[in-house]
Amino acid sequence: MDIQACLRNHRILLLGQSISLFITATSVCTQELTLNYGVQLATTQNVGNYFLLIGYLMHLWWTKPEYRLETPWWQYALIALADVEGNFLTVLAYKYTTITSVMLLDCFTLPVVMFLSINFLDAKYTKVHFTGVILCLCGIAMLMTSDIFRAQDVVDATNVHALFGDMLCLMGSTIYAISNVAQEHYVKTKSRKEFLGMLGIFGFLLSATQAYFYEKGAFLAITWTTGSVVYFAGYVLGLFLMYSVTSVMLREGDAAIFNMSLLTSDFFGVVAGVCLFHQTLSMLYIAGFFFIISGLIVYSRAPPPTARGLMGHKVDDATIRLLPDIK
Repeated sequence: MDIQACLRNHRILLLGQSISLFITATSVCTQELTLNYGVQLATTQNVGNYFLLIGYLMHLWWTKPEYRLETPWWQYALIALADVEGNFLTVLAYKYTTITSVMLLDCFTLPVVMFLSINFLDAKYTKVHFTGVILCLCGIAMLMTSDIFRAQDVVDATNVHALFGDMLCLMGSTIYAISNVAQEHYVKTKSRKEFLGMLGIFGFLLSATQAYFYEKGAFLAITWTTGSVVYFAGYVLGLFLMYSVTSVMLREGDAAIFNMSLLTSDFFGVVAGVCLFHQTLSMLYIAGFFFIISGLIVYSRAPPPTARGLMGHKVDDATIRLLPDIK
């Protein structure tokens, strides 16, 4: 391996671990806001991130005044809708369940992405991929069972509705997977800055509108303190950096390395839950954790399937097949 290739691999590894830390940071900030400051603004929290993403498109137009969009605007609008609602459901889940459950249940994105990639990107998966996903699904089932038992043992609002929080997280992961598949295609075949900027524009419009109608009263009722402002800003900044670095990594790296970064974020999330929020883990929960980690390791050992699937299509084919046919 030459020096250039070695430096590239180290760069991809660094990007992956950065994403892992950003994901954990947003989870910690959300859990702090929910538990210690009573801030439960599942949509409002994401408005700032989308606003910052618009800066990519502004920079693109500033440096290239003649630049024209490579992709129809309505495709970005649909992707943004999936992204906004996926983020909304995931953040809302923290109101009912724990940081450890949310971060591990996020792995449900993996089988959904597989389904979408097979049907829309012609991805070719191996038995190794499917074995990894089956292990993850077994782990998810154990986590949800653990939350059910915890709800029966402890009479507390958060614990009683833990299963509902788990379901919200699974729904968010399902919707968010649509955005992930589209992002992987766009950043590899189109302009990365255009994708992030257009996602920012439509994401900002959709999330701001939703926040105004559904969270205006809750926002005005909050007594903001230095701590809550810091955690709120930390969430926005962490999410913005995660989106930015993910787009670079998907362009330079591959799905296997990206999955490994998600694996470490699960580990960091569990550590944060135990050390920062003093959450206790049952044996069933620990078993579920190891099943999920094992599944991700197995899945990541196989070659990235989407890259092979994309080779057989024209640049626009995969995108067109993901979205409705609008003349």
